[in-house]
Amino acid sequence: MTDPRHDRQGLPELHLHHTRRGAVVRKARVAAIIAVALLLLGLGRTLLVRHADAETLAREAARHAALTVSVVTPRQGHGEAMLTLPATLQGMAEAQIYARTNGYIKRWYKDIGQPVRKGELLAELDIPDIDKQVQEAQANFGLAKTAYLRWKALRAQDAVSQQEFDEKQAAYQQTEAELKRLRDQQDFARVVAPFDGIVTRRNIDTGSLVNAGNGGSAQALFATAQIDKLHLYAYVPQSRAADIRVGQTVRISRQEAPSHPVSGKVARTAGAIDPATRTLQVEVTVANADHGLMPGQYVDASFKLPAGDSLTLPTNTLQFGAKGPRVALAGPDGKVHLQPVAVGTDYGHEVEIRAGLKPDDRVIVNPPDSINDGQPVSVVAPAKGE
Repeated sequence: MTDPRHDRQGLPELHLHHTRRGAVVRKARVAAIIAVALLLLGLGRTLLVRHADAETLAREAARHAALTVSVVTPRQGHGEAMLTLPATLQGMAEAQIYARTNGYIKRWYKDIGQPVRKGELLAELDIPDIDKQVQEAQANFGLAKTAYLRWKALRAQDAVSQQEFDEKQAAYQQTEAELKRLRDQQDFARVVAPFDGIVTRRNIDTGSLVNAGNGGSAQALFATAQIDKLHLYAYVPQSRAADIRVGQTVRISRQEAPSHPVSGKVARTAGAIDPATRTLQVEVTVANADHGLMPGQYVDASFKLPAGDSLTLPTNTLQFGAKGPRVALAGPDGKVHLQPVAVGTDYGHEVEIRAGLKPDDRVIVNPPDSINDGQPVSVVAPAKGE
């Protein structure tokens, strides 16, 4: 009897089959548990990795969502503040010279740029109509005077009535006045300078027909100006009108010679704000003994202003919208706070802030138009306001 057969002696065949099947099931169960455990371990690792990646992604997204900005702080006052306004130089006295009677230019004596003295002859007119009228008036005056003297002698003898004598006397006086008026018009044939200065314009030539007065088709014969001293008018904004004082020095600069400014003095102010422009008219006088300046020249008049207690900011920190000017502040919470401000004088690169800011506020430079209230920001390179 072989060993296998010996082993099976006394054991039922069915029992042996169940024994082998149970062993297989146990091994399969163990293998399944191990597989499930491995899957759970892999899933857990995957979830942990994804969670870590999600946190990293969230941190990076938050970092990139914050707007990177640079800031400045407002500056107290504006030590050497200058208010610069455009202006035009004018002669201390300027005049357009018109004819006082109709006629023709007989001759002229002064051309543009030539100096003249008060009362000096500029031109002579040929006025034949006035000359004829003077001759007629002189004849009438002679006749009226003879009649008056005769009636005066007759009245002394009581040969004529007082009424008749009064009529002759009135006619004599009337013709005398008319003759004087026409002779005065004859004097208007001489066009003379009204003051010392120079001729700045000549609009006539020999033979030109001129009309009396400055209305209708009348034309100025000459223009004259005093240039030993010039003046200009500047219009100071209402916000700075109180800072202007009579006698204060004004710097006058020209575009063609910016490195050679001249000085002027505030001569007077209008003393009232113009309601149309909300400005104060200021007259500034400028010495011009060397005639280096010319009437009609465009200049910049700079007024020195007191520092004051207001704050100033660079102009590139301001935003302008429907609600007025505002600035974007970088708050201590790392978020944007849009702050309305009241703007004062514009100094060019800087602007005065009259209200809405504190000296320790951090103001964002060059804020984008898309910036929003509450938006996170990352501040880099903070700098003290210049």
